[in-house]
Amino acid sequence: MMAEPTEIQSILGLDVSRDTVTLCDGRRHTVTVANEADALRAALQPYQGTTTLAVCEATGGYEDILLGVLLELAIPAHRADPAKVKAYIASFGKRAKNDPIDARWLSRYGRDRAATLPRWQSADPTQQKLELLVARRLDLVAMRVQEQNRLKAPRSRLIADNIRDHLAELERHIEALNAEIDTLIGESRDLALRAQQLRSVPGVGPVLAPLLLAVIPELGTLNRRQVASLAGVAPHPKDSGKANWHRSTTGGRRQIRPALFIAALAACRGDNPLAVAYKALLKAAKPKRVALTAIMRKIITIANARVRDAVRHQNEIGKINA
Repeated sequence: MMAEPTEIQSILGLDVSRDTVTLCDGRRHTVTVANEADALRAALQPYQGTTTLAVCEATGGYEDILLGVLLELAIPAHRADPAKVKAYIASFGKRAKNDPIDARWLSRYGRDRAATLPRWQSADPTQQKLELLVARRLDLVAMRVQEQNRLKAPRSRLIADNIRDHLAELERHIEALNAEIDTLIGESRDLALRAQQLRSVPGVGPVLAPLLLAVIPELGTLNRRQVASLAGVAPHPKDSGKANWHRSTTGGRRQIRPALFIAALAACRGDNPLAVAYKALLKAAKPKRVALTAIMRKIITIANARVRDAVRHQNEIGKINA
């Protein structure tokens, strides 16, 4: 949810590190405090009840304590994408970097873009746990691929038994995570409903459905262009003057595109409308790569629409019963 631009009068830039947080309220003066709840609460207390927007960067979890204190004090916050902040700073041609400088830049970034910055909201505990479990599963699967590649290497014969033991251990951990993910989804009425709708889409199986729930929690609230862009399957123009290049699909959340590719392959081999659409594209002389990308886009847009419709229907039934 976003506040009106007139509600924000000042911007608080907060540069977060593992041990400290540096604050800048828009002036040159900065202050550094420990990245601990009590220290942050004392430093942020003067801003409680004021029209202040706090801006920090995503730091892989080191900002969690800060965001918790901001939520407790009812100070609106924005967790910025580090890549966007870095590009913003680079646009001024600046290179100097330390904690106070970064805090000042965050304050300036927030001041220039306050009207369009989404406000951070705490994640649902179940959703947060699902994201962690799915992320861990992705890590273990990547490790498994690495070990499988090592096992095939000609010089790995002397350590093949060790690699096989590690592969077996990874398989056990992955299976345990799969069971934990299924249990978590089954215990949540909302996640179970969304997962059921996702599994009804051709090509979406027991791996992709939890991945979509974890990586695109906005599924069902976006339009078809937005969800395609988030999944990295939206064609972006690359034209200049008289030059018209092929449109390419770039960006999006990096975990989704490889899984959608596998889902598209599975869907195209089945007996369903997506397979028919794929064959029609090939018959129209489209390259297989282009046709598969189109099917990937269809899968994510259909999934988004089905989740949206199911959630709306559930909400309507809830209102009637109330």
